[in-house]
Amino acid sequence: MTTDTTAIIDSAENFLTFMKTRSQMFHRSNVFFRDFHYGILAYAEEKGKKISYGKAEVLAWSVVQSLESAGTIKLIKPGSWMLNYPAFRKPSLKSEVVAKSSSGMAAAKPAVAAPSPGSSLPVSTGGSTAA
Repeated sequence: MTTDTTAIIDSAENFLTFMKTRSQMFHRSNVFFRDFHYGILAYAEEKGKKISYGKAEVLAWSVVQSLESAGTIKLIKPGSWMLNYPAFRKPSLKSEVVAKSSSGMAAAKPAVAAPSPGSSLPVSTGGSTAA
């Protein structure tokens, strides 16, 4: 294992947080091999290191193996994993709905148009006419 791999694996939390800033990564979302591959290229660049495309690919496999053995990602199929990282859980929409409904604002109801008195337009009742 190279020192570049060790630097990334030893700070898996920082690396995953970095990757989350670049893409939509949430608990139980899909993550693909190229996400890790390009994430390593960008992570290294941010740290001031230059890594070749091929070396980044090798490092990505090492990182994937490490995260998989730690249970942070779970294999779905070759090249695709599910992120098992509760710290990246999406905020609950239910709490937002409850907060809005308890704020005192009533739900808007569509207005029903009624003809004004003296209107010369016929009013449709929506039913069929009997003859």
